[in-house]
Amino acid sequence: MRKMNFSIKLKAKDLYIYTLHHTYFSFSGVFSLLISLGSFLFFLLNLGKVETSTLFVLLLVALLFPVIQPILLYFKCRKQVRKSKDINDVLSYTLTEDKIEIRQGENSVEVPWYEIRKAVYLKSAIYLYMSPVRAFIFPKDECGGQFADIVQLVKEGMERYKDYEPEPEVQEEKRESGEKNDGENMDE
Repeated sequence: MRKMNFSIKLKAKDLYIYTLHHTYFSFSGVFSLLISLGSFLFFLLNLGKVETSTLFVLLLVALLFPVIQPILLYFKCRKQVRKSKDINDVLSYTLTEDKIEIRQGENSVEVPWYEIRKAVYLKSAIYLYMSPVRAFIFPKDECGGQFADIVQLVKEGMERYKDYEPEPEVQEEKRESGEKNDGENMDE
């Protein structure tokens, strides 16, 4: 059985790139950029034709999503990395053919591949989504030269379980026991 071990300590830059990707590679992200583009075009077309206050509002909306929001996201990510113990501590991962094991201090959790909803591969990172807004972040520069092997193992794990449906009694047992995925707090 293939097994890969690596540890990750997220930096503000890693969380920021993830947040930008998550924000702008969605319908709402594209729509917000189109609103900014439209506002900028109206600004240019109406220079000298309307009041200064109208031009100011158009320029503000034009700058809101492509300039102001990324700056605010950067400071939010920087603050989150500084203040969150879950993000500040090193996360140790073990990838196998069946699951991902995550350890942080005394805590550990195992996540089967079929619970990973989506994998996003970038040149600089891999994002493994557990839900629409929560993901494990594997930055390339934190993977100790194993990035290509990790990408391959993730692809194999995702492919192996792409059509997998857990047995209903297993899901029901989890609901009845109140078991929840502790790894969701360790993912960002």
